[in-house]
Amino acid sequence: MTGTRPDIVLARRLVPCLVLAGLLLALLGPARAEAGDYTISTCQASGAFESGAFEVFATRGMKWRRACNPLGPGLRGLVTANVAKGGHVPVGAESGFVLEAPPETTFQSLRWSGYAHRRDCRYALQLYAVKPEGATVAIRNVRADHGCPSNAKEAQASSWPRPSTYELGGATRIVQRVICAGAPQAEFCSGKGQNYLQTFVAEATVSDPTPPSVSMVADGPLARGEWVRGAQSVGYEASDNTGIRDVEAWVGGAEPGNVLETCDYSQRVPCPDPSGQIAIETTKLPEGTQQLHLTAQDASGNSGESSPVTVKIDNTAPAAVPIAVEGGEAWRSRDGFDLVWANPPEPDRAPITTATYRLCRVGGPECSTGTVGGEGVSAIPDLTVPAPGEWEVRMWRTDAAGNVQPENASLPVRLRYDPEPPKLGFEEQNAGDPTRVSVAVSDPVSGVAGGGIELSRAGSGIWQALPTTLEAESHLVARIDDAALPAGEYELRADASDRAGNLATTTERTDGQAERLTLPLRTATSLGVGVLERHEIHKTVRRHGKSRKVTHKVSALVPARTVDFGTGVRIEGSLTDRAGGPVAGATVLVFSQPPEEEETQVASLTTGAEGGFAWTEKAEQSSSLRVVYQGTATSLPTEAHAEVLVHGGSTLKVDKAHVLNGQSVVFSGRVEGRPLPSAGKLVELQVLLAEEWSTFETTRTGPDGRWSIRYPFKRSCGRELFEFRPHVPGEANWPLLSGNGPRVAVHVRGRPCSTG
Repeated sequence: MTGTRPDIVLARRLVPCLVLAGLLLALLGPARAEAGDYTISTCQASGAFESGAFEVFATRGMKWRRACNPLGPGLRGLVTANVAKGGHVPVGAESGFVLEAPPETTFQSLRWSGYAHRRDCRYALQLYAVKPEGATVAIRNVRADHGCPSNAKEAQASSWPRPSTYELGGATRIVQRVICAGAPQAEFCSGKGQNYLQTFVAEATVSDPTPPSVSMVADGPLARGEWVRGAQSVGYEASDNTGIRDVEAWVGGAEPGNVLETCDYSQRVPCPDPSGQIAIETTKLPEGTQQLHLTAQDASGNSGESSPVTVKIDNTAPAAVPIAVEGGEAWRSRDGFDLVWANPPEPDRAPITTATYRLCRVGGPECSTGTVGGEGVSAIPDLTVPAPGEWEVRMWRTDAAGNVQPENASLPVRLRYDPEPPKLGFEEQNAGDPTRVSVAVSDPVSGVAGGGIELSRAGSGIWQALPTTLEAESHLVARIDDAALPAGEYELRADASDRAGNLATTTERTDGQAERLTLPLRTATSLGVGVLERHEIHKTVRRHGKSRKVTHKVSALVPARTVDFGTGVRIEGSLTDRAGGPVAGATVLVFSQPPEEEETQVASLTTGAEGGFAWTEKAEQSSSLRVVYQGTATSLPTEAHAEVLVHGGSTLKVDKAHVLNGQSVVFSGRVEGRPLPSAGKLVELQVLLAEEWSTFETTRTGPDGRWSIRYPFKRSCGRELFEFRPHVPGEANWPLLSGNGPRVAVHVRGRPCSTG
């Protein structure tokens, strides 16, 4: 009896040490094993003193207790014991804790510490493992009738305060129990004393060779292979015999998302078998087409992988592209605009699926927004505007992934719509400017683009377009040349178009009356003109009974006059109105046109108080004269004609006035009048014989008009006087009439003339 007491005392003194060891294990947390293994940590080995991994059983007269927290009353730990209340406990009565290995796993080892206490040797206190084939692995076994104390009143105790590791060799069950085994010739055990087995620390290492299974659920656009952006998710389902501790998503070698399950390694199956969603942030991934797969790890670290799926990622909003209006941005009369643009190629990027436009009135607050869709959309067809006027539209694009950035809108284009034609009407004639025809025209939307005014003699049905200008975008203005049209009544018609092409026509005034005019509109004028010619008139008059001749010098205006080269010519005329009254202070223009040349203005004259004017010039070439009065806003123009014909001529000199027969003289001169023919001007040298002029020599001038002729006298006798003159004949390319030059005399002396 006394020999067993120290052991009991020793065991009781070790209990505080076991409590401290359990607290330390709780602070450190459950130990994690190698991949393929995990440890079920219970009682004081778990941080929370959990023991739910063990199942319990007890028969009549037996009990169990979960009291892993070392701080507390009564027996602590996992306790299996008999009920101490006196009487007998039948043989076979037992209580225990059982830890079953999860399916398809086995126990590799057990790290355990505990305490056994027995007062009745008929109880067996056992801790053992059971292999699949039924073999057992003893861990602690206090057998019945083994090592019993000599005195039945003394207790037998065994203490294992420090955890020890026990190899279990593939067992599938761990059992802790207290059983009434009885004794020979004893079918019961005593219930008076306490017999129990305590577990303080239990860490069972589980070997798990089975990887988990994981699969994706195509419940979202990412897993379905649609183009996506931003935060996405993929559904998954995973299962394992020991549960799933995490699921990870992998795209192109990167892990953009995972799910960590909450595992409790104090339970026999630590982790759940989850299904759910993994959030994936695609902005952390490369863009384009890639492969996505999931991996799952079970409680022991075994990995499983899902079948891959193709995913498409695009996080970049489409850039701005220029848009254009089919047909241009000009005004139009039909409300319907086609907008077009080109989508630049973007390989392996989300295609364009939507175009958004914003339409706003230019200079106004009215705006509206709309969209068109379709893969690769590149046009907004038949876009209409809310009302006539000028509108601006911008467009931005959205791709199949939903990327859109309104700031990437295109530059605006203009939509201009005007369905109404201009309004127009003839205005009253201005008495101070009767040839001016004005049509008031207006178009408040697109503005007046232009128009025309036409004139038709009443009843003719023939319309003549008048040159028309648009002044200040509000008046069509034309002038009627009443001097060029026959007198009579005329109708007028006007048309105007706006910038949208709308056309309006009218024959009425603004007051609704038909527009008719009677031509001429201006007062007629008359112009008289001629070349002044002076000559003498000889008359015989009788005075005091006697007759005598009287000479008078008179002047007259003739329509044409022929003069010698260099003669002064005076042109005179007068300007009168319809009633014959003088028109003073008017401008008269004089135009001259030599033969074969263009007409040029040679004078600008102003009429005097009596309406007269005059102009003098030196006659150097023949010309047709046209005198023009251009008229005013209230008076008609008029013109008159005159002609000046000029004889050509040449100077003449001789180097000797007296010569002997047989000698020569040189005649020379210069033709007057320009321009000369390119080959020189033909000159004839004439001599007066028997009162008639005869040509005896011809020549042509040089470029400067000069000429010379050498003439020898060979047939003269006695003393003779000869008269010579140059004659300049007319030519087609010379602007003068034929004419003669001055005379010169040459005295020739020869031998006496023979009388025979």
